[in-house]
Amino acid sequence: MMRNKKLAAPTASLAILALGLTACGGGGGDGAAHAGGPGLEPGATKEEYIAAFEEVEPIELDFQYAGTSPKGFAAQRDLEWAEAVEEWSGGKITINTHATGAIASPTEVPDALADGRLDLANYFGTYEPQEMAAFVDMTSSLVQVPSSPLIAELVSHAVMADVGFKTPEVIANYEDQGMHVLHPAVPSGNTTMICREDKDSPADWQGSQIRGNSQTHEIQTRALGGTLTSVQLAEGYEALERGVLDCSLQSTATAYNVDWLEVAPYIKMPREASFAPGPGSMVAGSSWETLPLIAQQLMFDMMPNYLSGESFNAVNSVLLSADKARENGGSMEFLDEESEKALAEANKEILKQVEESPNVDGAAMNRNVSDAIEKWTGIAEELGYEEKGEVTDFADWYEGSTDFNDREYLQPFADRLYEEVILPHRPN
Repeated sequence: MMRNKKLAAPTASLAILALGLTACGGGGGDGAAHAGGPGLEPGATKEEYIAAFEEVEPIELDFQYAGTSPKGFAAQRDLEWAEAVEEWSGGKITINTHATGAIASPTEVPDALADGRLDLANYFGTYEPQEMAAFVDMTSSLVQVPSSPLIAELVSHAVMADVGFKTPEVIANYEDQGMHVLHPAVPSGNTTMICREDKDSPADWQGSQIRGNSQTHEIQTRALGGTLTSVQLAEGYEALERGVLDCSLQSTATAYNVDWLEVAPYIKMPREASFAPGPGSMVAGSSWETLPLIAQQLMFDMMPNYLSGESFNAVNSVLLSADKARENGGSMEFLDEESEKALAEANKEILKQVEESPNVDGAAMNRNVSDAIEKWTGIAEELGYEEKGEVTDFADWYEGSTDFNDREYLQPFADRLYEEVILPHRPN
């Protein structure tokens, strides 16, 4: 929870420092409510931020990050962001970090953000389809993203952020529960199927118990011949190990980071169609409005590295998961041709349901997602990203680093996403 929330009145000397300070006030971005105080223009340096925080009272926040272990890529993304906020505030902001479920289960996160147990969280909206109906429709429409290990991973993240922020009904899903959006949809990579045993033909899928985290997955698993089963993230390893589950749909990053490939080492990837994503999001709770403007701005300004951390999480998980699967006697392979066709037909049904949705203008949603896919695919290609092979030989042609601290290859796309999508919502 947040403590010492009160902002000390800024002194006259602070107000006239040549730091590019903006006037304080109540407007700007999507986070208009704040406790006041001066702000900084976008692009402010670390030194400027530290100086601007000199007259701010200490702030303590609790953040439930993505993942059950701090070693996972999604957790590293979140923890690096939290550490950067602390460092750039000159130590005036302290962020206590907690693994997924440590303070609140996925469905308890909105209540925990409202009552002060949490101030910041990674929230999985697809777990609550009634409360997050428009959000779920958007994620369902993402089955339009083609399958590929590099450009599609980058594009799906950008499309979710772009369409999410531009769709009032999606943002309203968060705001109606008292949440403030820093990032509306963080996919942690595109969705893949992992299984305890290999599935080479449609007959192999018949009767399979398959974990999923969205309503859309029910349509897709049924098309393959399986049955969707609801199992919490923390229970997934044991369920797969004991055979309660035969397979699971989740991002490749999740499967890798929580070690499920040890017990379900057969990874199945669509060749062209896509499994529906089940993204998280970066949100703040009731304490957001009590934060000084400068603190809110700093959280947004630390997002470029968060975005490249997300891209690393998605892309490198695909790269490393193939090796992890082989180490455990499995493989990474495409779906068989007939199962691919069944998935493609299921996706047509999903898009039709979105089009007929009572939650949003579904036809417009599908068009907006399609247009955003075209836009961000073009941007990725413009920046020099290129698919030079298949996912099954990704390690042979991927040009980026597998070191989380070296994200130079992915940073240009993250910077473009920040400038075009995140920055316009920065509080001012």
